[in-house]
Amino acid sequence: MRFEVDAKAIQQLESKMAKLPGIAEKVVNETIHGFGIRTTVEGITKLMPVSTKNGRIRNKRHAKTSRWSQSEEHNLAFTIKARGGAANKPGSFGYLVFPEEGRGSHNPLEQRFMERGLMAATPKILNKLNENIDRKLREAF
Repeated sequence: MRFEVDAKAIQQLESKMAKLPGIAEKVVNETIHGFGIRTTVEGITKLMPVSTKNGRIRNKRHAKTSRWSQSEEHNLAFTIKARGGAANKPGSFGYLVFPEEGRGSHNPLEQRFMERGLMAATPKILNKLNENIDRKLREAF
């Protein structure tokens, strides 16, 4: 799967950020560490499957309805990781062991819900970054 970001949108954001030296970095970090992480996790979760057997939802815990993720905040970035570990570990969700593929023992097909969820969240995050930078520009001038 190919991941693309609108280069024009990034250039416009860069141009605005250049007008806020010393402030823009803080605004970006606040936006992506709150709104960005939340929006990305919601986008990924929405695409997650629920385990079925013979067409019926299996009577067990599902990642889709659990706190399946943990996030790490970095300067101008964030990382979202699946909680748990190996598929045979109690409380672990097998298809999150290889989140870039979304494969599990019951479904050997790639689902790529992590990538697709991030791709869906990216424009929303860029819009929020623009809104927050624009607000700071109005306050500064």
